[in-house]
Amino acid sequence: MRIPRAACHVGLTLGIGAMGGLLARAVHLPGGPMVGALIAAGGARVLGAPLEQPPPWLRTSGRIVLGLTIGITVTAETLRIVAGSLVPVAVMVVFMLVLGFATAWTLGRLTRMSAPTALCGSSPGALAVMVALADELGGSAPVVASMHLVRLVSVMLVVPPFVQGVFAPASQAIAGIPPETVAGGNPFWAESALLALGLAAGLAVARMRVPAGDLVSGLVVAAVANAAFLHLPDLPVTWKLFAQIAVGSGIGATVTRKALADFRPFALAGGIMTAAFIGSGLALAWALSRVSGLDLITCLVGCAPGGADTMIILAGEFGANVPLVTAMHVSRIVILMVVLPPLVSRMSRRQEAEGVVAPCHAGVSGDRASGR
Repeated sequence: MRIPRAACHVGLTLGIGAMGGLLARAVHLPGGPMVGALIAAGGARVLGAPLEQPPPWLRTSGRIVLGLTIGITVTAETLRIVAGSLVPVAVMVVFMLVLGFATAWTLGRLTRMSAPTALCGSSPGALAVMVALADELGGSAPVVASMHLVRLVSVMLVVPPFVQGVFAPASQAIAGIPPETVAGGNPFWAESALLALGLAAGLAVARMRVPAGDLVSGLVVAAVANAAFLHLPDLPVTWKLFAQIAVGSGIGATVTRKALADFRPFALAGGIMTAAFIGSGLALAWALSRVSGLDLITCLVGCAPGGADTMIILAGEFGANVPLVTAMHVSRIVILMVVLPPLVSRMSRRQEAEGVVAPCHAGVSGDRASGR
């Protein structure tokens, strides 16, 4: 039986993306497997490889599982910690969100960047989620990925050396999380039930064409089910690999030379934005430590504008309050997932009414028109 050419092209996309994602994971590339898959597939596409996006059901499933892997970090302990440190966490989340929205508005005014691209690219963290969200909402996912990757690399170059140099932490243990929670296995049936619930809810919401409904539904299902009765410490690494490779490969298959050229007008603005985010995060961390009584290391890592997974790991290595750092980053991601879709829709309608056409948005218009 002859395999259809389109299926071969999709298989090639996923194969190249998987190799890039696994390599990125092995060398600890900032952004992880998602960025590795995107770079590998995108590079192959630019070089002329006949790549095609995975089918819609696979892309939707990848986004649902991505939501599940984020939502599983919201536990009853996370909620208790947020409640116990509600004021500093709320101040951090609100400040970073306002800074992101102000940056997106400025980018839209100065560079004529489309609303989905500006808002997702200016979000304080959650690279994989924001790239997938931009792709779902009609923004330029490659441009968003570039903006986040530049910021993530910059954060990784600034925050760890700063903390290490100033505080010289000696602790290498993950503070605040019992050893059995970190190393323990996950019950198979609980994972299976969560996957079934997440896919059922995500596919149902996706059929209703709710903006980013598959991502948000996966996040909500995992958060509610895990806090209420599942109590899973984490999900298998294969889930995260599947989600990030599926999403990253699909986005990489849309990268063209034109899409890369579209990013050039925003390079300077993106660099200024990165410097502003890092400087604001450091200033906010210092202010929170002064007024809230929290230790400065926890505030620095919790206020870092990007790389939630990496910052949570670093919190343990630096002896910070890991559950609180987790709560700070997860709270920000959850709020972004709830707030951004309707805000993007509103800003997009306003831009259309004003006759604003963003150059980077054109890079995805052809894909949308062709029924991606």
